Amino acid sequence: MGGVLLWRGCTYPAKLVEELEALLRVLNHAKVDFSILEDEKCCGYPLILLGRRDLAKEIAEENSKKLNKYSLVITPCPACFRMFSQFYPTLGAKTPEIMHVSQFLHKLMQEKRIDASELKPVKLKVMYHDPCELGRHMGVYEEPRKILAEIPGLSLYEQRFVREKSVCCGGGSLLPVYTSSLSAMVAARKLLEEDRIPEDLDAIVTTCPQCILNIRQGIRWISEEKPINVRVYNLAQILDMSLRGEIQ
Repeated sequence: MGGVLLWRGCTYPAKLVEELEALLRVLNHAKVDFSILEDEKCCGYPLILLGRRDLAKEIAEENSKKLNKYSLVITPCPACFRMFSQFYPTLGAKTPEIMHVSQFLHKLMQEKRIDASELKPVKLKVMYHDPCELGRHMGVYEEPRKILAEIPGLSLYEQRFVREKSVCCGGGSLLPVYTSSLSAMVAARKLLEEDRIPEDLDAIVTTCPQCILNIRQGIRWISEEKPINVRVYNLAQILDMSLRGEIQ
């Protein structure tokens, strides 16, 4: 069959609709011919975290039949990206080429399908947060930063711990499911004690849906005592703002 499949993951359609819509606009702007599965199911990664490889294998075998109808699968979820790339082969499930959306967007910029001349200023001071799954586990550090570096007017703040030393947002390994308060406390500590976000920071940019949700929860936790006006964006949202000439 060939072509590109956008695997959305569970979190974006359910909880991050605006972020997903921004990604769709960017892909459409670049005239990417892609498909979406209406019957998309979980990739199975939560079952790996729970130690249920038997059930994960069943899901992997079912999903791989759909994935292999395409030559390339892109996903905005680092957990799905890791599951397809690292775990499906160990479960006996074959997959086509898999890319995280940040890698694919960078490729589009290299190919001039998103041209730097099209980008308009986004005058924000932002911090890029390396998600654990995308960074330490999959080694994707540079592509998101290279995309942000192309956006005029954007100031990138590098916190104390980046790349392989990046501090977890507190939203991984199903922690929010078991104790959401502890998960939010981890995010708050990351922002205040570890990354020490400056007072003039406008936004945190990341490439993981769980990081988006949990860092926002951490900001709400902090704001109960001292309000801070820091927004949290997906990488595609920043690129979408620049292409449309809008600052949200």
